Amino acid sequence: MIEKRIKFTSVNEIKEFVNFTMSQPFDIDLIAGRYVADAKSILSVFGLDLDSEVTLGIHASEDEAKDFLGKISNYLA
Repeated sequence: MIEKRIKFTSVNEIKEFVNFTMSQPFDIDLIAGRYVADAKSILSVFGLDLDSEVTLGIHASEDEAKDFLGKISNYLA
């Protein structure tokens, strides 16, 4: 699993991020403390405390996630 720290600055960023993750073939999680949310579910994501950085968990190899990571680079902390 690949782990990266990410930070959102607006609700629109979160919506765009979730819409983009839904098109990915691998599982993606957002981890805030002891809570883990499915990054492809807007309800799960909004259940987290998004005022601070969260951990992005990508269940794929570096090669599989390369394009995805490039497209979400503006969210990386």
